[in-house]
Amino acid sequence: MSRLIYSLLFYLLIPAVVLRLLWRSIKEPLYRASLPERFGFVNFNLVAESDQPIIWVHAVSAGETIAAIPLIKKLLESDFKILVTTMTPAGRERVRTILGPSVLHCYAPYDLPDAISRFIDKVRPRALIIIDTELWPNIIHQCCERNIKTFLVNGRMSARSAAGYKCVLRLTKVMLNELDVVAAQTHSHGERFVDLGLAQEKLVVAGSIKFDHKLPPDFADRTNGLKIKLGERFIVIGASTHQGEEAMILKACAELRKTRDDLLLVLAPRHLHRCDEVKRLAEESGEKIILHSTGNQCEMDTTVFLLDTMGELTYFYGVADIAIVGGSLVPVGGHNLMEAVAASVPVIMGPHLENIDDIAAMFREAGGLRIVNDAQHLEEELSSLVNSDVKRQELTDSATRVLNANKGALEKVQKIILGKIR
Repeated sequence: MSRLIYSLLFYLLIPAVVLRLLWRSIKEPLYRASLPERFGFVNFNLVAESDQPIIWVHAVSAGETIAAIPLIKKLLESDFKILVTTMTPAGRERVRTILGPSVLHCYAPYDLPDAISRFIDKVRPRALIIIDTELWPNIIHQCCERNIKTFLVNGRMSARSAAGYKCVLRLTKVMLNELDVVAAQTHSHGERFVDLGLAQEKLVVAGSIKFDHKLPPDFADRTNGLKIKLGERFIVIGASTHQGEEAMILKACAELRKTRDDLLLVLAPRHLHRCDEVKRLAEESGEKIILHSTGNQCEMDTTVFLLDTMGELTYFYGVADIAIVGGSLVPVGGHNLMEAVAASVPVIMGPHLENIDDIAAMFREAGGLRIVNDAQHLEEELSSLVNSDVKRQELTDSATRVLNANKGALEKVQKIILGKIR
């Protein structure tokens, strides 16, 4: 009954959902693309006739897609065909850029019974793998009804999210127990799933597959090319930034440039539609800015380089001396720092780390992450690292030890999945 009420409410809200999608498409036109896919109308040619069983991997956006890449590559080696679904254009672009034609891709259908049924009839997956905590009752229920094995990988349940799920506890408990396995990142996240009604035997504390992040094969070649493009500069990167963060980072770097005139700031906004806004902000602050998309090389008086293309952030970490990872200086919840750590870059983040709380705590307690409280604190910590090779190396070494000590979740998760679906 609770799922029926949920479905009816979702149907009633569909006009508002579509209007919001169209509103977002004003700034990001790609949100208008492939709208029928969101209602389960998958192009028949997308899922070609094949003897290979299909595994459906759902990664809502860019961050979850990047986290899922190592697992997807492992499953491809096991002779499965992979269909990746995302909810955002950023996620779609990550799939296309990193995985290309090795996988299928479409947008995930909305969690409406008819849309899900239509989608599953076309795809006929052997299993569904959900990355992080993208829990949709109808998707999970229909997979359970059709004996499609369903796994929650990199399971994350913050205290705030758990409080929300408790408001619909009857629906939550049924949904969680229709999953075959919940592979949680940490014991505390796992305990929250159990508190919400998950059967203990369905829980595995596997760790985070984000620790198993590997640099791409062309990393060295691409970073060498960027070093030529950017020049011999001390590079600070503001990565995956949101509105309000660029202003803080620009101010801090402008102050530091008074004593370190070779400092170049690379800004990589989380959402590309904000690049014009960030460009204007830098110019109004008196910066001389170059856009990556122009192909122009930096000159000695260039102070800001804007990364306005998709899928290249990993390579820019390879040329950075310090990384400020965004979504953390403003209340977004913090973005993944593993790419920066894997590239041996010392990392600074802000206080808003709800999305990565347990992982951030591991790095902070081990001395592998600097956390700042506000704009003034950012300037002080940045100055401390810019002016000390020793402090930067200590921060990098500590973070690398945490990264190496926590690897192995990928292998655990792969074994669990293959053991259930073969």
